[in-house]
Amino acid sequence: SPRGADVAVPSLCGVPMKWVSLVLLTVQTSAQVFVIKWARRGAVEEGGPPYLASTVVLFTEMVKLGVSFLLVACEVGGLSSAAGAVHTHFTRNYLETLKVSVPSLLYTVQNNLMFFSLLKLSAAVQQVTYQLKILTTALLSVTMLGRQLDGAKWSALFILLIGVVLVQWPNTGSSTTGASGQQLPSASPGLTVLGLTFQFDALLGFAAVLVACFTSGFASVYLEKLLKQTDASIWMRNVQLGLFGSIMALAVAFYQDGDRILRGGLTQGYSLRVGCVVLTNALGGLLCAAVLKYADNILRCFSTALSIILTCILSAGVLQEYVPDLRFVVGACLAIAATFLYSLGLPSRDPWRRRVLR
Repeated sequence: SPRGADVAVPSLCGVPMKWVSLVLLTVQTSAQVFVIKWARRGAVEEGGPPYLASTVVLFTEMVKLGVSFLLVACEVGGLSSAAGAVHTHFTRNYLETLKVSVPSLLYTVQNNLMFFSLLKLSAAVQQVTYQLKILTTALLSVTMLGRQLDGAKWSALFILLIGVVLVQWPNTGSSTTGASGQQLPSASPGLTVLGLTFQFDALLGFAAVLVACFTSGFASVYLEKLLKQTDASIWMRNVQLGLFGSIMALAVAFYQDGDRILRGGLTQGYSLRVGCVVLTNALGGLLCAAVLKYADNILRCFSTALSIILTCILSAGVLQEYVPDLRFVVGACLAIAATFLYSLGLPSRDPWRRRVLR
């Protein structure tokens, strides 16, 4: 195109979509873990029955299904056309359709594990530890997709691992604190190894996050491989994922909390706060797709870094569930730096040199 020619930039109310999607994803990522903690605390303060995490996962999948179907309708030009397109994609190849059930099941397990981990860990520790999904996704990409990683990416994964170890490493000076100053009940039992006391709650929370990272990584790589073998749009795939995810989540909910659901219903313990949990979790995947479409790697890295910082501030300042120490700060900074290094690689000297000459 000629130099100086105007290029149409997607925008919302005059603001470029890349910045809109970036801000929304940052807020959503930071709010996701905070709102879960906030809703759980509200149920305890009000003295009512706690909400069932398994049913929250179910309603999250149902909301994602509905929103994705509306987006498909926008793509094809109407609700009836969208229904026909969905029916065609579901019945055209039953084997290909059934393959979508694999990531649906994995995402359902992952979401339930995230709720469990937030019962055992502070929001800040959980958020930093969850960055291990970069490591699991990278390793699975190498084994399943045959992708090659350069030295910078392997270095980034090693730095990320060190950062998470620092965050999860127990304090030695107090029996009432766990990973990096995380406040734990004084009566909570622990496992002592080489003079270090690992609280069982912290170990269970770390194990839940670790399994969630593997399920997230496997589902992401499997879905990427699936998308390369089909002509379905990302929103059509989200409709399929939402439908299978709703079925899987319903089965998990009755398997895990069947007796309580039969006694108190699916929405027992629900409030406005729980509604916020459902919306923030449901919109997360849609915002990730928007960021992938409109933003670049640099902006996505900034979003991750800002969300970690905001979550730490909310966890320490608002929820007051942990006291950050130097080891936690260093570990979080290493995790953020590893995210930038893995996504962007090492800076090249030549572009900087040309920029200076200009």
